[in-house]
Amino acid sequence: MKSYLYPYLAFGESAALRRATLALALFLTLGCPARAQGTPAQNLSDLTLSNFFTAGWDQDWAHRSNPDGAPDMALLRVSTNFLEREFRTDFFTQQDVNSPKNRDVNLADALVAYGLDRRFMLSVTSNYQWINSRVNNDVNASSTALGARFQLIDIPGSSYALNLKVTSPAKAVSNDLSTIAYGLAGWEDLTPYGLKRVGLYFSVQGDNYVGPHIPGAKDVDVACDVTLAKTWTAPTGTLQNFTTFAELYGTTDLDGATSGKTVVTATRCDLTMGYT
Repeated sequence: MKSYLYPYLAFGESAALRRATLALALFLTLGCPARAQGTPAQNLSDLTLSNFFTAGWDQDWAHRSNPDGAPDMALLRVSTNFLEREFRTDFFTQQDVNSPKNRDVNLADALVAYGLDRRFMLSVTSNYQWINSRVNNDVNASSTALGARFQLIDIPGSSYALNLKVTSPAKAVSNDLSTIAYGLAGWEDLTPYGLKRVGLYFSVQGDNYVGPHIPGAKDVDVACDVTLAKTWTAPTGTLQNFTTFAELYGTTDLDGATSGKTVVTATRCDLTMGYT
């Protein structure tokens, strides 16, 4: 685990943030059991807003299983609604981009997340991006994010969480701003409503941009996401929880010269696999 994580952390733009990130990553990595460990998911007590301050804080981390319904999974752009214990790396590439400025765009990231109990999780994410330019020198950029997640609701068929994240600038691509993000993420199993193993995901996230702004630049925007996911295979066997999903994602600028501008994108027929 450590050999994969640390190369990403080495690219942080801020020395202070790199030190804080490394310390948190060491704590999460060295103190982290395997993802499969934790409290068994059977017979978990319900976590709700009414017992937020009294339940879950003294219980070992667990991810509630739902073998006869839709599995609750981490998907593409919709914010995750449950606490995790995992280490993950992702890679994205787009070749011959339809842009007069950039030819190829590549992005790699590494995430380590650790649920301390059933209510609270810490995470570290490090991103590294390299762009092959059509007109200038190629560009390499990186950023690091520290996150926290609070489980608000965890009951059979329903999960809601509050997400907080601070992301460092990526100055090499002219992003001198830190981002403070906060939002609500939710999931509902639609199996009881006749849609077998279909999950509805949704999230609302606000972003505040902190740092030196150019005139007319936005300070705040909001992003909304709605995703429907259908799981086709069982949670056991070779092809576990094979799932397709369709996503509708939009952002709206709340101030600056582009205040009120909304951009909406749709993603469909994506595939994912996982287990609960």
